[in-house]
Amino acid sequence: MVRAFGVALEKGWKPQRTIVFASWDGEEYGLVGSTEWVEEYLPWLTNAAVAYINVDVAANGPHFEVSAAPLLNKAIYEVSAEVQSPNQTVAGQTVADLWDGHISTMGSGSDFTAFQDFAGIPSINLEFGQAKNGPVYHYHSNYDSFTWMERYGDPGFKYHEAIAKIIALLAAKLAEEPIVGFNATDYAVGLENYLQRMRETTKAEETLGKDIFWPLEKAIQGFKLSATTLDAHADELQAELSSPELTAQQKKSLFAKIHAVNSEYKLLERKFLYQPGLDSRHWFKHVVFAPGLWTGYAGATFPGIVEAIEFGKDHEVVKWVGIVAGVVGGAAVWLS
Repeated sequence: MVRAFGVALEKGWKPQRTIVFASWDGEEYGLVGSTEWVEEYLPWLTNAAVAYINVDVAANGPHFEVSAAPLLNKAIYEVSAEVQSPNQTVAGQTVADLWDGHISTMGSGSDFTAFQDFAGIPSINLEFGQAKNGPVYHYHSNYDSFTWMERYGDPGFKYHEAIAKIIALLAAKLAEEPIVGFNATDYAVGLENYLQRMRETTKAEETLGKDIFWPLEKAIQGFKLSATTLDAHADELQAELSSPELTAQQKKSLFAKIHAVNSEYKLLERKFLYQPGLDSRHWFKHVVFAPGLWTGYAGATFPGIVEAIEFGKDHEVVKWVGIVAGVVGGAAVWLS
């Protein structure tokens, strides 16, 4: 993938936004390399970063798997539809054609953690994983070898090639398109789904009253209104940008509007950070996403609220509902 970008640069291509390639050390020792880097460059990242693309286990089977911040849902749906699948049972079928479209929430266990949960940079993790009846992947063992991959995991390395194409196209899309390829409405829909899931799994309304989540529900409604308005405005600017008859003054005005929209998209994820952090683990700042308290690989949504419920701290539940509702409301104001 890096070589492909190098060839493009040699042929005169220049990205509109900076692309940084990083290979992290110390991942198995607590994500030390990526975490130290994010903490050191936090002021620059906070001001400039658009998104972070993570690749850990690139391919060990044919099953396309994605976890991402909702802002990136639209982008990965579009990109996966542009790359042909190595499985050509039906001629011409793409990765998207064989993908169920499921996008998981971000947990931890890989180097996106500091970007998403500490710095508020929308992140995505991509891989081709095992099929249900596929060969067993001997992860982190002596059998996790080039030979295993060549014979069983990805003969011909076709899925490695496919994931490289997907990541390269996604990076190019985020770096090249005049309007950042985010969708804020997807975030609002995600918040609605996370709230519904919390209601169903915690049963907090049975013990704390039916109105316990009302402040958060109201804040999400306000955020959704602002998000749909922003996305509609971005679509209008995109249509205007396609016009072949713009004067120099019209172009100047249009690009000023695009810059304003891009700033709203770029900084939106940061608006979900709460600087004091979660009660039991202050380093985690995001009020919507965190690793599960006991299952770090799995993603937890509205962690402050859910953890307070799990520990039976009713006053903390009320506190955290207020905190999260305030943060979501602030994000809505940012977009409006």
